[in-house]
Amino acid sequence: MGAIRRLASPALKVALVALVVFFVVRNVPLKLSDMESFLAHASVQFYASMLVFSFFLMLQAGIWVLIVNAAGAEAVRRKAGVRLGLLQGLRIFIDSQFAKYLPGGFWNYAGRVVLASRAGVPLDAQLSSIVYENVLLVSAALCYALILLVSLNIAPVLCIVAVLAAFALAYVYYDRSLALVRRLFAVASRWRLLRRAAAKFSAIAGTNASDAVPEGEAGTGAVLSRNRFFGYLICFLGSHFIMGIAFWMLTNSFGRGSIGIAYAAGTFATAWLLGLFSPLPGGLGVREGFLVYFLSLRLGAETALYISVIARLWNMMAEVMFWAVVRAAGYLTRRVRSYDEA
Repeated sequence: MGAIRRLASPALKVALVALVVFFVVRNVPLKLSDMESFLAHASVQFYASMLVFSFFLMLQAGIWVLIVNAAGAEAVRRKAGVRLGLLQGLRIFIDSQFAKYLPGGFWNYAGRVVLASRAGVPLDAQLSSIVYENVLLVSAALCYALILLVSLNIAPVLCIVAVLAAFALAYVYYDRSLALVRRLFAVASRWRLLRRAAAKFSAIAGTNASDAVPEGEAGTGAVLSRNRFFGYLICFLGSHFIMGIAFWMLTNSFGRGSIGIAYAAGTFATAWLLGLFSPLPGGLGVREGFLVYFLSLRLGAETALYISVIARLWNMMAEVMFWAVVRAAGYLTRRVRSYDEA
């Protein structure tokens, strides 16, 4: 039985990797020979854009680490959890990120919960941080999407005014909204379905579900203050601008026309938002379709189609680069620690 348990974890990891590769290869309309030819002849600007996009992903992961630590600060004070280190958090984020290509659309979050729970992060802080992260991500992307739609005369300028007014109201009434969220979390913590799911995750992670999510108390301390919430919103707005620079560099690397940074940021953010409605994992299909639509308005349909397909490969390669950098940093850190201890 011991040998079976030792083999079960590596076998599960190999199976998950195989599933990810299968769904990616099946849904990305590029032949292996086409990929090899493109990568061999790609310009320096293309690889530079990939590096910038990988940095954007690291920023996004770093903001998540800040959110989960802020949400779990109360539990840390009660010694009911631990703070997540930056390098450890980046590793957890990217290790679970590839699971987004599996059907279901939630496996990356499930993997993140399991890995972070094993690291000692309170479960209620993780669930709260996932909600905050998605609200902030969508809010930041919506800002860039509205700028794009207004610039194309698809949406009136009044929409931007309405969003700014909504942010102002959210800032003024944040504490009242927070009290409502606390009550909703407390009520949800009593649901049998939620507690069963928490118990399953805790069993996989090797933690105690009752300790992680006390009945009637889930989320009561795992919340962000007003200043932290809007501070992280500004962080996401900044990281999305970095993403826009990366996508702008990518589109210009083909030498078939150029677009502005603001247009690039708005295009990628809008396509990402609409890709959330895709029935396929990772927004496949829907995201590429809207990239083609918006890029074709500036670069032509043929170039837009080519860029939209390459953008998926570019995205995945940036994620692999992120993973490699984090793994290398972890390896070097362990080597330095071992040298100091010796």
